[in-house]
Amino acid sequence: MALKGDTTGWISIGLEPTTRMQDADMIFGWVEDDVATVQDLFSTGPTGPHPPDTTLGGTNDIIEFEGTEIDGVTIIEFKRKLDTGDQYDHSLAEGQTIDFIWAMATVDNFTTQHNIATGNNAFTLD
Repeated sequence: MALKGDTTGWISIGLEPTTRMQDADMIFGWVEDDVATVQDLFSTGPTGPHPPDTTLGGTNDIIEFEGTEIDGVTIIEFKRKLDTGDQYDHSLAEGQTIDFIWAMATVDNFTTQHNIATGNNAFTLD
């Protein structure tokens, strides 16, 4: 999966939230000093917090990742299994329609609230 945002800060996606951010299987990424960071998180409430899966007793299921930041645009690419077996990752399947939320910020600290844009939508896995 790839995320792209008009920011030099973090970008994120949350898969299958229930109420606002609650229960979202979240991925946050940013690039700082040409080094990409990608976090596997889970939102425990409607407005957060969203600690790393490992803090909650789960696992970090990001297999590979990379990122670039060029001319004010951040691109994060990552891989993970569709079904990780982690209780804090939603199982995904081909043909499934997935509700998602997204957000961006101007800083490289994922604990800082989104301050550029947020949204929601759905996509179908092919």
